[in-house]
Amino acid sequence: MSLFDYILCEVPLPDGFTGELQTKDLGCYLLTHVITKDGRLLLEHVDRIDYELETRTTSRRDANFHGMLRFYGRTLRTRRARDRKDDTWEWHEYNAKFVHGQLVSIERDMRKTKG
Repeated sequence: MSLFDYILCEVPLPDGFTGELQTKDLGCYLLTHVITKDGRLLLEHVDRIDYELETRTTSRRDANFHGMLRFYGRTLRTRRARDRKDDTWEWHEYNAKFVHGQLVSIERDMRKTKG
């Protein structure tokens, strides 16, 4: 099992997917990052951790991200067994292009449609 970060995408995805999204492109700290409806990528930063209360305080900052961001999720197609090992899943993978902090496009990577 490996670490990842979550992506919350406020921009509608090309195929209408609305499930949980993950990425390994942003440090893999189990944080949530947001692609805003205005097309900006906000990175979540941990400002303070209170180990006694087991809480953390975070803030979101504009990343001014430039480049490609790959993220992905999956949906259950067919439930076959109670233990879920034989379930059929549909893989949703996307490439988001940012230029000087502004989202230019999000495209689904159709080469990876099964999971």
